[in-house]
Amino acid sequence: MKNIDESDVYSSLINSFFIWKQKRLTRNYHLNIESQGDLLHDIIKKNRSCEYLKSLGIEDMEGFQIHCPAIYYDDIEKYILEIKEGKSNRLTTEKIIALAMSSGTTSRSKFIPLSASGISANYTAGKTMLSQYIAHNPKSKILEGKNFSLTGSYTKVNELIVGDVSALFTYFLQPLYKPFRVPNRDIATIADWKEKMDKMIPILANSDVRWIAGIPSWMCMVIDRVEDYTQKDIYKVWENMEVYFYGGVNVRPFESFYKEKFGNQLALWQTYNASEGFFGLQMESESDSLGFLLNTNNYYEFIPYTEIDNEKPSILSLKQLELDKSYELLITNTSGLYRYRMGDILKITNVNPIRFEISGRTRNSINAFGEELMVNNTEKAIAELNKEMNFLIKDYTVAPVITGNSGHHHWQIEFIKQPHSLFHFQTRLDEIIRHLNSDYDAKRYDDLVLKPLTIELLEKNSMDKWLEATKRISVQAKVPKLWKDTSIQKQISAIMNA
Repeated sequence: MKNIDESDVYSSLINSFFIWKQKRLTRNYHLNIESQGDLLHDIIKKNRSCEYLKSLGIEDMEGFQIHCPAIYYDDIEKYILEIKEGKSNRLTTEKIIALAMSSGTTSRSKFIPLSASGISANYTAGKTMLSQYIAHNPKSKILEGKNFSLTGSYTKVNELIVGDVSALFTYFLQPLYKPFRVPNRDIATIADWKEKMDKMIPILANSDVRWIAGIPSWMCMVIDRVEDYTQKDIYKVWENMEVYFYGGVNVRPFESFYKEKFGNQLALWQTYNASEGFFGLQMESESDSLGFLLNTNNYYEFIPYTEIDNEKPSILSLKQLELDKSYELLITNTSGLYRYRMGDILKITNVNPIRFEISGRTRNSINAFGEELMVNNTEKAIAELNKEMNFLIKDYTVAPVITGNSGHHHWQIEFIKQPHSLFHFQTRLDEIIRHLNSDYDAKRYDDLVLKPLTIELLEKNSMDKWLEATKRISVQAKVPKLWKDTSIQKQISAIMNA
């Protein structure tokens, strides 16, 4: 056991290493921008004999620029299924060792290929994440305790490891990092959710957890379970808790929950990662904007928001991005994705260095009336309203209800703590969204096109029951915040009323 002085020395030494890494990355920012071209050249050179690039006639960067289309998963699914069957050289010449199952919202799961270099790149991203946080918190002691990441499950198929991306990185976790994690791999990756929780909660309740990572709604549930088990407030259980690294879902709607549980003790640090890779993270402690990770295996390109639906949209590089413009992200990587459309809309908030915020998804937005409602609108509205009213939201989903030439947005909300006045909440929510989104405001003018939004209260665990009923119980699974129609809401209502 280290005494106080030894502990301070230990933290100082290890933190100095991470701070050095962060400073080096900052110094090399422009060099890393320029090296994007070298990365693409290497990817094409190494993989030009694979079946996919051969089918497009791509042998070099010039051929890539001319002949490589922007694609969706469906365009390469046949190659991925062949990889799953044990065939090689389909998307890469490098061996694919794992398939990450995407969470999916309304469709079947996707299988995202991962090579050894792809997995290594994600570990590099993780170390960069720690470097950024520690550089802004040089007295941090998070590495003297444990970290907890909510993890999915995996299975083996034809020598491939197949499962949630969180489970894959737990499976391939380097020995150096294993002592810092709880629980161990065998428990963390249990497929049965009840069994996993029964075994995991006692361990978490008796561990010095100092940082956590995962989707906010799922982490809320774990924290509640630990409190129920210990009969203590979570800040008394995890007395040395410092930071929550979150991604996949914006933390804004849950910010009041974490503040209530930890006060100012807990820092919230945003990341931008997916089954397809780790792309960005928060670079400053006081800013919501993210920076691209330029030291991994991802080559970044962009489609202007105005051209997303074009048959042959313009494709731009990092150096061509403009301030306050929005783009869809494309990635090319060492695991076999080429100009792969992530479906995420990024708004550029700074150009030197490049900073961005995630505005929403191309297929997870509402534009039934020309209102162009994005997830960042709804989440900013909830966060702003939370400054006025005392409430806690576990989750929500929004859909348009169309009646003739007009309609309204219908919200389903599962509260942890309801506001004192639901009517006031509903009225102010509509007002704030109007303020944040000029297109929504225009359509709401005089109630001509859009009527005031409506709210349906959901019973406790309604969202979880929908995930379970639709076989989406996974730490990556999430109810879509915005959806094109009321089909999902009808399913949730049916489950609630059953």
